[in-house]
Amino acid sequence: MNISFRKIWIRPVRCPNLPTVYCLLPAFLTLVITLASCSTKDNPLAERFYLDHGWEFSQSGKAVWHPAIVPGTVHTDLLKNNLIPDPFYGCNEKDLQWIGRTDWVYRNAFHVDSNLLEKLNVNLVFEGLDTYGEVFLNGQKILVASNMFRKWEVDCKEYLVKGENLIEIIFESSENRFVQDSIALGYPLPGGRWNHSRKAAYHFGWDWGPKFVTAGIWKPVYLKSWNSHKVEELYILTKSVTEDKADLQSLFTIESAKAEKASFIVNNGGNGRRLAVKEIKLEQGLNEYSIDFSIYNPVLWWSNGLGEPHLYDLEFEIKTASGKTYRNNISYGIRTLEVVNEDDEFGKSLYVKLNGIPVFMKGANYIPQHSFVTEVRDEDYQAIIDMAVESNMNMLRVWGGGIYEKDIFYELCNRNGLLVWQDFMFACAMYPGNNAFVENVRQEAIHQVKCLRNFSNIALWCGNNEADEGWHNWGWQKAHNISEEDSATIWRGYKRIFHEILPDVVKEQDPQRSYISTSPLYGWGREKSLTHGSAHYWGVWWGVQPPEMYLEKVPRLMSEYGLQAMPTLSTIRAFQAEEEDFLFSPSLKCHQKHPSGYENINAYLEMENMKAENLEDLIYKSQLVQAKGIGLAIEAHRRAMPYCMGTLYWQLNDCWPVSSWSGTDVFGNRKALQYRVRELFKDILVTVIDHKGRFEVHLVSDRLKDTNGQLDVNIIDFTGKRTSLFSENITALANTSRLVISENSSDFFAGINKNQALFEAIFTDENGRRYVNQKFLATYGSLKLPEANITKTINAVEDGYNITLKSDAFAAHVQLYLAESHAWFSNNFVHLFPNEEISIFCKTGLSLEKFSEQLIIKHL
Repeated sequence: MNISFRKIWIRPVRCPNLPTVYCLLPAFLTLVITLASCSTKDNPLAERFYLDHGWEFSQSGKAVWHPAIVPGTVHTDLLKNNLIPDPFYGCNEKDLQWIGRTDWVYRNAFHVDSNLLEKLNVNLVFEGLDTYGEVFLNGQKILVASNMFRKWEVDCKEYLVKGENLIEIIFESSENRFVQDSIALGYPLPGGRWNHSRKAAYHFGWDWGPKFVTAGIWKPVYLKSWNSHKVEELYILTKSVTEDKADLQSLFTIESAKAEKASFIVNNGGNGRRLAVKEIKLEQGLNEYSIDFSIYNPVLWWSNGLGEPHLYDLEFEIKTASGKTYRNNISYGIRTLEVVNEDDEFGKSLYVKLNGIPVFMKGANYIPQHSFVTEVRDEDYQAIIDMAVESNMNMLRVWGGGIYEKDIFYELCNRNGLLVWQDFMFACAMYPGNNAFVENVRQEAIHQVKCLRNFSNIALWCGNNEADEGWHNWGWQKAHNISEEDSATIWRGYKRIFHEILPDVVKEQDPQRSYISTSPLYGWGREKSLTHGSAHYWGVWWGVQPPEMYLEKVPRLMSEYGLQAMPTLSTIRAFQAEEEDFLFSPSLKCHQKHPSGYENINAYLEMENMKAENLEDLIYKSQLVQAKGIGLAIEAHRRAMPYCMGTLYWQLNDCWPVSSWSGTDVFGNRKALQYRVRELFKDILVTVIDHKGRFEVHLVSDRLKDTNGQLDVNIIDFTGKRTSLFSENITALANTSRLVISENSSDFFAGINKNQALFEAIFTDENGRRYVNQKFLATYGSLKLPEANITKTINAVEDGYNITLKSDAFAAHVQLYLAESHAWFSNNFVHLFPNEEISIFCKTGLSLEKFSEQLIIKHL
């Protein structure tokens, strides 16, 4: 993840039907539109000419111009021109708030030749403008944009001239606009300053993220030209699926300037077979066409852990009688997918049925990977999806306060079997219900649903995050002194957007997918939160309840819950110098956004009878407590299946270096939680619960067939001696949870000193694969651990080092980390028994000398 931005910038030149070509872009380079670099053997129906180069920007009212990177944001442009310090370092955030309260101007002089002007149609297309922008072309206002999440397209041919042309965009401050829009609305709206703008809410600051109210051209901009026909969209429907055949239909919309015959062709790109050909007549105007085709003996798409996420590379081609061609390749998974959200004997269910099989959702909430969204590279997307797959996840929830992600995110999830819970971008606020705002939302929803509906892994659409809960449970009406009349108006606006507009758009544009209006359905203080639909349980952390409450608060599907932990030392070093390493430095306070974050962390340490002596101690112990607490929740959720059918913890990742609920920080350094999740999300889990005098062991399996094996339950004392408490051949029943042991705790652990013992449950399947769950029976601070001397041996291997560890006594939760550099460890926070060796791989580019200097080993 690039945070400092200090590098040589590589920008893509996008060419239709050609691989991406990369070139170095000097800041002074001006774009000259040409076909030479994008020539193909085809004669395409429409052509694109990207205007990514040659941009410059200025503060509004000042004639001082600087080079700009497009796509980009004003903050990153200021930084790359050395006009501001690193926004993430120290407390710089506070001193940079003026940027978000300032209007900015972007401009670009570009060349147009006669070939472009001879086209019948030329449109200027902005795939993303952030957020309020007036666009001028050669001095004429041609567009007023007001939504970060919409594509803006305008006919511009009449304004273009041969030779040099000038685009200018005036970006009005989204923060200043809030005041204007609030006054115009005439009644107060609870929530943050984002609720009047269609802009990423987290840019206005969150309890894990900084406040940087951005502006700029955040997605590609180009001229699109065509003469006779332009394909507007292509949509694939799965009509039916059997073991022998999948019947599909492709719907496509074409805008035509004249009538003409054409052929529509569908090929299987995997084997080159032609699936369908249809002769059509293109009629003048906007028309919809369809073609049916079948795939025989289809290979189904499965989520991670259940089977192959098989994708068919479908090739679509339109050839007109005049020789023009349109091509589009879509990777498509054949599957049936149903979200079951029905009344039942317990309340209201919520679960995913994939290919007819109810699937327990294992995953996390995903937020944007960077405060400045254009700084996320393709390799960053690859790394985070790889981590989710390695962690045995099968779902990510795209949270409603961020952005609709780039195609590469959904494509990687699709290819790796990760289902996506997709929020519309609304979070923790009430929104205007006036006609202009609602129509803006409707157009946004139509655009985004069309963009994502061909991805096979989109599981459901959700209207908003916690807006309904906030209105009913957070005391907004009293806090904002909202009258009954205004309350009724606000609630009508809410229902108009989330109960009418959004579900109607999903029904019309993506009829094969489900929509739910909000998450959670009921707030965590209400009884129905545990029996009806999705739940966000924040009694642990926000309510500072002990993590053991997770064992009692088990809902139908838990879509949010979390505990904070500090990031690793190298991440803290990215925003503060070593001399600031004390509790709690000004920089640490600036990188903790929860109002009582450090107090809560210390409270949870105290529940474990622990206290942090220094910064590194706080990092280590907070990560242990986070992993233990979230681990309790995951085990409680999985053992309760099929009553509970999903667990999505908050949160997978960060957008900057910060103390937060994430399992992996912004640089990819994994906390103890990420290693624990990897074990608890495996396809078979032995859950161990010792709570309120009752001891239980459940055997949970996600496999679709029964699995025979052996279950062993042991007690290990701190000398390494194992004593068997239970050993039997047993069957892990398919796709369910089975209670194996239920005993009185005092009887089961009679004669065992819980302060000097480690509990171990192992299921070994018939193929010898072992599933291990080890737990201490006392709080961390109560354990009577021996003094341990750990020795290490470091051997250089490809891409890093193997570290072999050995200890003369039992060492608990042994952690490896680097003092200054970010690194990936194959395993961490492991138990090391006396005279046993453990080998851990560390991926790093450091020299052996520097690696040895930085490597730190810590244990409980």
